[in-house]
Amino acid sequence: MKNWEQHCEYKREWFKFTDYIPHRGQEKVHFPEEYAPYRVYVCGRRFGKTLSAAKELEVTMSLPETRSWIVAPNHNLTDLVFREVWKTCVHNEKMDIRSKSNRKGEKYLETPWGSTLHAKSAENPDSLIGEGLDKVVMDESARMKKIIWDELLQPTLADRRGEGIFITTPKGYNHIYDKYKLGQVGHKEKDPDWYSYQAPSWVNQHVFPGGKRDKFLRSVKRNLTKESFDQEYGAKFTTYAGKVYPFDRYMDTGNFPYNPDLPTYCSIDFGYRMPAVGWYQTDSRDHIFKIDEISHETNIKTEVLARRVLAKPYRVVKYFGDPAGTSIGGSGLGDIEIFRRHGIKVHYKRDKVSKDISAGVEHVRSFMESADGERKFHVDKKCVNSIDDYEAYRYPEDEGKDLKLKPVKDGLHDHTCDETRYFIINRFPIRRGRFTLLDRSW
Repeated sequence: MKNWEQHCEYKREWFKFTDYIPHRGQEKVHFPEEYAPYRVYVCGRRFGKTLSAAKELEVTMSLPETRSWIVAPNHNLTDLVFREVWKTCVHNEKMDIRSKSNRKGEKYLETPWGSTLHAKSAENPDSLIGEGLDKVVMDESARMKKIIWDELLQPTLADRRGEGIFITTPKGYNHIYDKYKLGQVGHKEKDPDWYSYQAPSWVNQHVFPGGKRDKFLRSVKRNLTKESFDQEYGAKFTTYAGKVYPFDRYMDTGNFPYNPDLPTYCSIDFGYRMPAVGWYQTDSRDHIFKIDEISHETNIKTEVLARRVLAKPYRVVKYFGDPAGTSIGGSGLGDIEIFRRHGIKVHYKRDKVSKDISAGVEHVRSFMESADGERKFHVDKKCVNSIDDYEAYRYPEDEGKDLKLKPVKDGLHDHTCDETRYFIINRFPIRRGRFTLLDRSW
């Protein structure tokens, strides 16, 4: 948008005129650090999402000849936002209105200067086809189908170079998470057309004066699972039943660059069409740091993979892998043999305990979070695919959380988790249900 700073100043004047004082979280919604036409706001319950959405629409509607929509999963949710705009413009008479309707299924406002706002429901996709828009606000967009934006709403913004605003409480790792990543500065998928912001409920100091330790939140926390609280109030993307690992991107990721003073290990899952490689370092406290990855890349020949592994600037002490890599491939050589011919000796275990997937998974879990709550597994934030994989790795839905079950092999998330398991059972071997530390004479 041209003159973004001027537009922000106009917006502040409108807020002052309508007696709206945004809290610090809402300030981020209305005045992002950088302009982007598509903006994703992931917020907890009682953050003030509805009011923020309404104010964004009011500002656009106050400008001449603009067209805006509010879209929500159903009419009841659409009504919540429209009601706030109606309150400001009609009830409080803060804007001249030429034509209006507040009937269910037909809610709109039109100004004398030719601007309109229509309330729409995603329950009726056919109603979302048509006119070019200047702004569309999608309230609780995580509860809508991906197609609503991709095929119906985004095209309506093309002609007028309009803006799309997503404001929602998260709902697992669905399409909103993918859009959120597009707006994260520093993320390898960052798109200049996207901006994203995440805020927990307690940023709203008016509703939660005690912050995260607010009395109401403490009470809610006692009655919800950790996953539910983190999603609904912490505004965190999370997963539910069937989750294999207690990995938490908010606790277990950070800046963990290569440290030449620590031993470095490389672990490989040769995979089928999609290999996964991880580089790890360990310290004197047996904490594990994943510093790099190759993952989610398809059709990499083993010879090419070996060269890419060797090209990394790390002094690797040992390479670990899957004993299945000894199997003969189409070239007449096994993956491990091909690596050997490139100067890489891959170590692996064949004993019954180490080959037991359930035992290995439980062993990995003990590093991610021990019984006394200690977390020894840390991942550099640049390993974005590994982070996704650890959180998405699941048991079959129809079989619950029985830890004796094997996780789902979906061909996407399992390869990273397999190479991580190979590393840990080799570096910290399982012995009769316990692990034994290796000699430290690197």
